[in-house]
Formats: sequence, structure tokens, C-alpha cells
Amino acid sequence: MKKIAFAVFSLSFLFFSCATTGKQVQKVESKPVQKEVKIKKECKNYVNRMEKCLREAKGKDYRKVWSQCEGQVMWDMLKEYQDNGFCFDEEECKQKVLDEINKCKEERTYLFRKYYR
Repeated sequence: MKKIAFAVFSLSFLFFSCATTGKQVQKVESKPVQKEVKIKKECKNYVNRMEKCLREAKGKDYRKVWSQCEGQVMWDMLKEYQDNGFCFDEEECKQKVLDEINKCKEERTYLFRKYYR
């Protein structure tokens, strides 16, 4: 009797999990295409540099291209901050660059998805 109850319970669990999995897949597939994001004034510098780098970049692995471009953009922004005297030492400049990029999370995500296609 216990074996039959366990078998019925196992089959019902399996059926239920398969049924909910199918619903979840449909929800993901019917997700709407991301709309265009309005770029904030403080993010234009970062966005323009990233777009330029991504357009010019060559490579088949997009994630590597993205990380190379982001590293290059960070380095260029750091040099720009240092050359223009926006900060006193290298650590302060690094923090300012990171703060500027962190303010642009929505734009950064938009760029990643836009050029990933």
C-alpha cells in the first residue's frame, strides 16, 4: 500500500512539475522586445565611448569584446579625469570613474543587449 501511495505521489509530482515548466517556458518566449532607453546626461560620455568601441571591435565572442571595450573605456575615462585634474590621486579617479559607470546601469544593460544581437 505504501509503495502504491508513493508511486501515485511521484507520478502526480512529476506531472505537476512538467506542467508548470511548460508554462514558464511560454512566459519567457513571449517576453516583449526591450524598448529604447533614454540616455541620461551624465551617462552620455560612457555610452558614446562604449558604442564607438563596440562598433569598431572585431571578434566572434561578444562577451570578450564587451569586456575589452569596457576595460578600454574605463582606462580612457581614468586618463581623462587625471589629465583634466578632476581628482587628486589615482584611487580617487578610479572611484569617480566607477561611480559614473554605476549611475548608468540601465544604459549599460541597454547597450549590452543592443549590440549582442
